[in-house]
Amino acid sequence: MVLLSKETKKFLVNTGEQSAKVLTMIPPSADRITPGDILIFRYYLGTGGGSKGQRVVLIVKCRRGDGIFPGLDGKLISCFKLGGDSQAVIEVIIENLYKKRRVSSYYGKITESLIKILGIDSFRTYKLGSMKEIYKVALGT
Repeated sequence: MVLLSKETKKFLVNTGEQSAKVLTMIPPSADRITPGDILIFRYYLGTGGGSKGQRVVLIVKCRRGDGIFPGLDGKLISCFKLGGDSQAVIEVIIENLYKKRRVSSYYGKITESLIKILGIDSFRTYKLGSMKEIYKVALGT
């Protein structure tokens, strides 16, 4: 059984899905993650209540690689954090980036547009080794 945070449940409701049936658990492997994927995972920062928070992200290509690139302490993923956004914003992102994956493979204007829509703080990089309980979202096309 998948335990989802309130923010993750809100994201699934905003996409039109209300169950965990659209989630598939995947290993933390670079060959399983591609630009355009939507992932839900727990990110382990250390100890404490908020250190194992669940995140919802859209994987995007950046100048350093195709969604995953080498860092000093292991592999990193480039993504935009989703979840707390309105239903209209989520629908636009799902329709234009998730369902049309070839578009999300390019950085530049798409990255600039997402920064304008989601805010500069929404672009993130995460350490692949610190990601646990990774689920790939499979929404209807």
